[in-house]
Amino acid sequence: MGKYTIAKELAKNYSFIICDNQLINNPIFELLQYDGYAKIPDFSWNSIAKIRTEIFKFLTKVQGNDYVLTNCLGENLRDRKLYEQVKHMAEIRGSLFIPVRLLINKPVRLLINKDEHLKRLTQPKRRERWKSIDPKDAEDKGPLLSISHPHFLEIEVSNLSPEGAAKAVMNHIIKVNSTIHTI
Repeated sequence: MGKYTIAKELAKNYSFIICDNQLINNPIFELLQYDGYAKIPDFSWNSIAKIRTEIFKFLTKVQGNDYVLTNCLGENLRDRKLYEQVKHMAEIRGSLFIPVRLLINKPVRLLINKDEHLKRLTQPKRRERWKSIDPKDAEDKGPLLSISHPHFLEIEVSNLSPEGAAKAVMNHIIKVNSTIHTI
């Protein structure tokens, strides 16, 4: 179970709309016929960034819907910019912004052990969504983006069902929302 699996549960049980990172990446990955192993050409990321910017502009104009976005962000300038872009989009929309972190082989957080991560990462069904199935992608790529935000959520999901993980996220949203409205 990963980001998208939890997002699907939030959509199914709590009426969120998924704005998955693959939704944004896939027009380019489709045109590249990405095989799940090859290195994505560097120039592709500029096109993906333009698609993302347009989708985020669109989302600032759509009111009344709740969205869940799926990204795993590293500690680098490009991912920091993406985090700030999502946060800014939420501010423009007047939406509650809840960053959630996925960590691998770290103490209690949104976590999955490395063997389980490798098993999930290499499942052929991921290829259907133009996702990497390369075992090398299970390796630690460096630190994840450091996040300091009052609504930040970290949860342990290794022993949770997708429904349980979505419920933990939803309970956090309810708690944050009630705190905001009582101030």
